[in-house]
Amino acid sequence: MLQSPPCVGGHFSRVSPRGIVSKQSTGAPPHGHGIIGGRIGMPLLATSASSAALSVEKSLQTLGNAARLQGTHRKELEASIRKQLQLQGVELSPSPYDTAWVAMVPLRGSSQTPCFPQCVDWILQNQQDDGSWSIDGLSSSAAIKDALSSTLACVLALQRWNVGKEHIKRGLNFIGRNFSVAMDEQIDAPVGFATTFPAMLSLANGSGLELPVRQTDVDRLTHLREMEIEREAGNNSRGRKAYMAYVSEGFGGMLEWDEIMQFQRKNGSLFNCPSSTAAAVVNGHDDRALRYLNSLVSEFDGVVPTLYPLNMYCQLSMVDALEKMGISQYFVSEIKTILDTAYSSWLQRDDGIMSDITTCAMAFQLLRMNGYDVSSAGLSHVAEASDFRDSLQGYLNDTKSVLELHKASKHSLSEDELILDSIGSWSGSLLKETLSSNGVQTAPTSEEMDYALKYPFYCTLDRLDHKKNILNFDTKGSRMLKTEFKPLHANQDFLALAADDFCLSQSNYQDELNYLDGWVKENRLDQLQFARQKITYCYLSAAATVFQPELSDARISWAKTAWLTAVVDDLFDVGGSRDEVQNLMELVEK
Repeated sequence: MLQSPPCVGGHFSRVSPRGIVSKQSTGAPPHGHGIIGGRIGMPLLATSASSAALSVEKSLQTLGNAARLQGTHRKELEASIRKQLQLQGVELSPSPYDTAWVAMVPLRGSSQTPCFPQCVDWILQNQQDDGSWSIDGLSSSAAIKDALSSTLACVLALQRWNVGKEHIKRGLNFIGRNFSVAMDEQIDAPVGFATTFPAMLSLANGSGLELPVRQTDVDRLTHLREMEIEREAGNNSRGRKAYMAYVSEGFGGMLEWDEIMQFQRKNGSLFNCPSSTAAAVVNGHDDRALRYLNSLVSEFDGVVPTLYPLNMYCQLSMVDALEKMGISQYFVSEIKTILDTAYSSWLQRDDGIMSDITTCAMAFQLLRMNGYDVSSAGLSHVAEASDFRDSLQGYLNDTKSVLELHKASKHSLSEDELILDSIGSWSGSLLKETLSSNGVQTAPTSEEMDYALKYPFYCTLDRLDHKKNILNFDTKGSRMLKTEFKPLHANQDFLALAADDFCLSQSNYQDELNYLDGWVKENRLDQLQFARQKITYCYLSAAATVFQPELSDARISWAKTAWLTAVVDDLFDVGGSRDEVQNLMELVEK
């Protein structure tokens, strides 16, 4: 038998109230957290055009003022974001759920000893006052449902090693007080909750724990789990098998582990997910999976996130956010470094990009938009709707993945890119179907999907898009997988800088327009009775297209030229006599 790698010990000194930081990270992580491109935080459209405009301006003004009122200097904001872009690792929210499953892994050759005692220590030292193991409080019923799952997993881990009797008691009391939330099928649940939670209840009963809930309620959840398993028994699609591998801790001995391990990645994990990988170690004694857990626990000193590694997704998400909000020009070198790395990974078909559909689609968009030579063949594994359905994201009806693929399909360079045409066709149909069925409950929202369907990137004006994206930016940005996670922590800084920059640009545009008004009056062009006074119109056409701060001269030249062209047009149409028009033509020819 192969000897397992030594189990690592450690502390959790790197755990903060906000998140956990990989040891590869350098420098202190900036504050705040959230993933980019999430659900919309405020409505884009009000009841009328005027009220919408007023709402937008007030919101932007509030955001801009907030940055100044907090005393956050612009250079400090830029430095904070730059540091986040330069980090080799990213700050991730800790996952009590996944940490508990890793804590339940026994030492090879000693079933009564935990392989990762530091994970057990973290559980003992991080219980909340209400008895739960949660990270950001219980602000919603969905958060309570998530906390129920995490708390039960932590209780099982402590019971497994016969420690923390008081912790177990408080945890069980929390579960008993909130069990009705677990019973409510209308409340959003973590992925696989209907499978994993009843399975954990069964483990709890088998380990001698006395659950303070009615047995009829437990039986009902168990029955629903059995019904789902029976309903899907004939589904042999790869997507279903991927899902079973992803929530393998909820199936345990029911699985054919040889089939499950087909989803193992190069780093030894199942889907970069610690809880799934821990289940593989417990049930299959896989050495590569154990090495992944060892490196993960060592990396984060005893507590684990719900997904790792996630660097490529997080870095591309940051670049995407900077570009969407119009502040990417301040981080050119940092963005180039990230995209160069992504391009190298793309060419090598690295797991960090290719194994996740959302990351793959986002990488394709950003690389192609920034001039990198990327072939659409890199998306061939999702060229057809059937390919998508055979993936984990497809089985979970992950709308975020579909939306990113649809956006990617619009970046075609020629009529011969049939893969992009196919992706655009099926992803568009699926998005429309989702919208028509009112099946949108989480990010991306129906407004975001509808906008993407109606307005491909080449049909929009950058500055108007920036305004919309700033207002719709989600600073929380969490996503619910098997538990809630937040992979980025610079979002408040992103929003503060973007709002401040947008408000500053509006002020600069107003100054430029005032200058042009003065130029018209100084040259008595406003006294031309036949000419339409369109300097504002001409300037806005320039500002909407050539919006960068350093291109002030270009905007002014554009506006002047456009206005003079309009004057000449009016002269020919209505303002000038035949002789005057003839004289002007002769003057130009000379």
